[in-house]
Amino acid sequence: MSDVIRFGRYEAFEELGAGAMGKVYLAVDPLIDRMVAVKVIRTDLLAPEERAEFLERFRLEVRAAARCAHPNIVAVHDFADHEAMPYIVMEHVPGRTLSAILRGDAEERRAALPGLVQAMLGVLEGLKAAHALGVVHRDIKPGNIMITPRGQVKITDFGIAKFGGGELTQVGGVVGTPAYMSPEQAHGREVDPRSDLFSVAAILYEILFGRAPFAGNNMTDTLMRLTGPTPAELGSLAGTPLGEVLRLGLAKDPAGRFPDAAAFAAALAAALAPVAAPPHPPAPAMPARTIPPGPPPLTRHVPATAPPPRPVAPPAPTSPTGSGFALSPAQLSGASTALAFIVGPIARILVGKAAAQAASRAEFIELLCAHADGAERAALRPKLEALF
Repeated sequence: MSDVIRFGRYEAFEELGAGAMGKVYLAVDPLIDRMVAVKVIRTDLLAPEERAEFLERFRLEVRAAARCAHPNIVAVHDFADHEAMPYIVMEHVPGRTLSAILRGDAEERRAALPGLVQAMLGVLEGLKAAHALGVVHRDIKPGNIMITPRGQVKITDFGIAKFGGGELTQVGGVVGTPAYMSPEQAHGREVDPRSDLFSVAAILYEILFGRAPFAGNNMTDTLMRLTGPTPAELGSLAGTPLGEVLRLGLAKDPAGRFPDAAAFAAALAAALAPVAAPPHPPAPAMPARTIPPGPPPLTRHVPATAPPPRPVAPPAPTSPTGSGFALSPAQLSGASTALAFIVGPIARILVGKAAAQAASRAEFIELLCAHADGAERAALRPKLEALF
């Protein structure tokens, strides 16, 4: 941008993004010399009655968003609604959207996957604060989640009505993005915080599987899958703690989901915790018996310089589950790290299950390679073989 554009006292000098109904600018607040993001909404494309309805909704919801002060929510500093293009002034968050990361370079996404799963805990913390104030976001999606260079999570676009073409709908209709909205949103029904939790589960599913849980060939197909009775396919995660989190989070009936963001976060944190080996049972007590006295000790010469003690062999490695194929701690860690680049944090659980089932090194490697395909499997196999 060659010319400075002003919105009130804010001086915009770089365009950060644009959509059908407005743009986002990087600007400076000269009053306190602070960098901000200014989102401008074009209401000139609306009919007069639509503009009045939008502005009223804009005022109420932006004020609600401004009350959501939390480290995982983009702060709202100011807004104006009296001009042709109302704008909202927000905290400037350096970084990228989760959408950009998920749709970026495949290797970068694979490497970032464990951190992205952990990022969902930050999203849930932010939603917990918003829901406590009675604010339901209604459009939780990867494009509305910022990840800073240090990995901090920021939820953005609270309280701004989204409408006008594309995936989003008009004010007063269904609000949200079909790939991530809850079934009750798709039906145009009243929503509560559990609708946002469904959206978080849908994003978590996409992070782990590379696609949204009910994504179809087009919007109609997606909505039919979303509102139909068939649950999300959990694949290799079925029956695991993380799979159970997804099953509950993506329940079609709100009553079957987590009751609140705190419960969702607690279940996700537990599913991501390292798999601990079960404690060994105590050795059975030996019956007492009388030992007869032995012969008197023999007297022998002990040299002045005793030979060095013989080295003691290290204990044999044990399986993470206490049975099956034996793994040392280093092998357990190495196998989990290698598999994590493909399946994410669930890798340690899958390694533990494979070790319990395998009877040999070759069988253990085959069980883990079954979770990959094509080039990923070819790259994973030598990494696992190098551990033995």
